[in-house]
Amino acid sequence: MDIEQREQTGTAPIVHYVLQSIRLIVAGEQADRSDSDGSDNNDKESFELLFIMSGTGQGKCYLQRPGRTLSVDPEVLSCSYYRVCFVTSGNDAASSLLPDKQELACAPFAKTMELLDELYGLRGASDQLGLFQRFARFQELLFLLLSQNAPAAEEKGTDIERHGVEHSIRHIHQYYRELLTVEELASLAGIDRWKYTRLFKEATGQVPLQYLNDVRINQAKKWLASADDKLLDIALNAGFSNEYYFNRRFKQTVGMSPGQYRRSRKGQLRVVAPYLEDFIVALNMQPIAQYWHAKWGKQDYLGLNHIPTFDENGGNFDALSGYKPDLILLMDRYEQQQYSQCRRISNTCILREQTNNWRTLLRTVADYFGRTALADDAIANYDFKARNASHRLSQIMKGETVAFLRISADHIIQYTEEGQSFVSTVLYGDAGLRPHAAVGVASQANRPGMFNLSVADLRALTADHLFITFDKWHSQAEGKERELLERPEWHDLPAVRNNRVYEVDFLTWMNNGIISNGIKIDDILRSLA
Repeated sequence: MDIEQREQTGTAPIVHYVLQSIRLIVAGEQADRSDSDGSDNNDKESFELLFIMSGTGQGKCYLQRPGRTLSVDPEVLSCSYYRVCFVTSGNDAASSLLPDKQELACAPFAKTMELLDELYGLRGASDQLGLFQRFARFQELLFLLLSQNAPAAEEKGTDIERHGVEHSIRHIHQYYRELLTVEELASLAGIDRWKYTRLFKEATGQVPLQYLNDVRINQAKKWLASADDKLLDIALNAGFSNEYYFNRRFKQTVGMSPGQYRRSRKGQLRVVAPYLEDFIVALNMQPIAQYWHAKWGKQDYLGLNHIPTFDENGGNFDALSGYKPDLILLMDRYEQQQYSQCRRISNTCILREQTNNWRTLLRTVADYFGRTALADDAIANYDFKARNASHRLSQIMKGETVAFLRISADHIIQYTEEGQSFVSTVLYGDAGLRPHAAVGVASQANRPGMFNLSVADLRALTADHLFITFDKWHSQAEGKERELLERPEWHDLPAVRNNRVYEVDFLTWMNNGIISNGIKIDDILRSLA
């Protein structure tokens, strides 16, 4: 179908938006607006999006069109923000969809941040699946913006309705203590009740009363963290009719009672979070018991030697009752019986969202304890560290290849840049190292980026540098997993002959926490720089 036929049938024209670069500017960092991650991609035809992550401008988005000057308060740009540069396919349809204004609506901002974090993690993707995933996520991000910021010529009367919804949202934030109904909010917006709820959800991702409840809960969280007022007073000031309803809604939303939340802000909450201790420690908290595995041990890199251990691999969670936890935080990877055991012991929160994006996971955990600002600071510090390491390594490595092997008594597994494994996201993503091609057979466990190698396959492993870690899972005797190092096929490897093999700690590199990832960066620099 050509353009003329498309216009006659009312079919939308084909438009293309191509992502050039995404850069995270950390608060205090001097950003060169003409630079694009080290390349000069941002020519006069580029569009630029700024997403403010912190400070007074948090939640705002700005669009700069080619050839125009972007006017943004310097105080806003002194905060952390994402900078996204892209170009259009060149046709009029692509450009006309973009709003002709500088400040854009981008609600819900949490969804916007999730897409930006994923795009940033995919910025170094080189395989076809990773490139397609990056393309798809960028189109999703643009659609989120375009759907809320349609040019006036195409809005066909919706501009008044959008402003009406925005007015009602401001009213909620100002009068959340009052008894507000959907009918009143719709009347205030000048929109029919049936239509108002749909427009409100399109703008915020929630129906009006859900949004109102979250505003009230967020206000209550601030008071719980900063004052010792009675729970009844906080409930009434936040707009709840009684303390019982406040407690029930707070626990449903936050995952713990208001009293436990208050203690968590004072560092007094007794938490058990098996294999999530990395995130707990990163948020300046300490668990009352820590993960331990019969073969793998505990996460020694966290320095929790004074904290008692809990064998979560044993399958019986009743043992946690002896620690008297206020909260048990679990990943969604256990049996229903184990969840039931935990619920009988204490309040139990399950992180249902399955994601390899540790930034999203850290923010989720931080939200349980009212420490999102601390999480954002930790993420910004890590990203700054990773960028510096990547720049330094790019000057040293000069295109040399790197491979990573996980070695046990029965298996040799190579991690490549494909997929989003705990190893590859740092080694080949954040550090920007050049991966050695896979030499084995793809994993049968539906794990992209992991390849099973035979001893014979080692002849094709010609990587310049080799990182290795030892897995004791299959070891029947002490040191069994290290027998490979005595074989002639191992000694023939170029990296072994050139003394370029670096052993790293197993649980540090098989973890996806912000602390473990920071240590991986340190290990890489210590080995290669």
